[in-house]
Amino acid sequence: MRSLGALGAAVVIGLLTACSDAPKTPSAQPTTFPSPAVRPTQPVVVTHTPAATATPPAYDGQWRALTPAIALLLLRGHSNNFDERLIVARVDWQRATMRVLYDPQVPRTLRDWQRATGAALMINGGFFDEANRATGLLITDGRVFGRSYRGFGGMFALRDGRPLVQWLRTQPYRFDPAIQHAVQSFPMLVVDGQRVAGIGDNGQRHRRSFVALDRDGYVLLGVTQMMQWTLTDLADFLAASPELRVARALNLDGGGSSGLWLDETLGGLSMNSFDPVPAVIAIFDR
Repeated sequence: MRSLGALGAAVVIGLLTACSDAPKTPSAQPTTFPSPAVRPTQPVVVTHTPAATATPPAYDGQWRALTPAIALLLLRGHSNNFDERLIVARVDWQRATMRVLYDPQVPRTLRDWQRATGAALMINGGFFDEANRATGLLITDGRVFGRSYRGFGGMFALRDGRPLVQWLRTQPYRFDPAIQHAVQSFPMLVVDGQRVAGIGDNGQRHRRSFVALDRDGYVLLGVTQMMQWTLTDLADFLAASPELRVARALNLDGGGSSGLWLDETLGGLSMNSFDPVPAVIAIFDR
């Protein structure tokens, strides 16, 4: 979903013009990868990629280990009288390498990002403009792009390899050389296990993507498969879910950008993005 869409482009664009604490490096070049063979966008949204002994996917709320670092959960969710199906991956960051990848010159669907990089798992990043440039701050391998949001939104970052989800309203971004990877998005959904008040969603329902930390410090990457939930619905569900035990959660770009893709050799359920995206959060097994 391009840039800010239904979340109030005019308001956010005004906020983006504020002075930033982040250094801007317009001469830096994004990480590039060999382009995969050109293939048309597939109409299929969800793909089951079974391992040899796998059974059809069951939305039973049970975590299943795919690798020592990655577990997968298929979950039926109910929030404010609307039902959804979720795919959620839990990542043990101490057993994996996590990176934010960015290539505005060659945006890709989630499936093609995974095939180009060989990542075990990836999810789409934050919002971007018509030129495929991130609308907030983005850091990849220590290179800084864009400007930090001011007074709204949140940031998923890796500080010395350790993940954090930072609420920019209460903790504005300050340059930190220990942060080598980061992506900003909005709105924050959950803080300290509680749904953030005053989420503006205009009642609009789309596919959703999120990044979160649970109460044990694991990273959660998740998508909704249908177009049933508003942002408030998603936040309410994440704050209350006993399976997820969310401490902090940040919304990522939704709609056609939403996607979560697993290496097909792992088995499991993946959801490709309808649209190509310039940035992803990628997980590599060690």
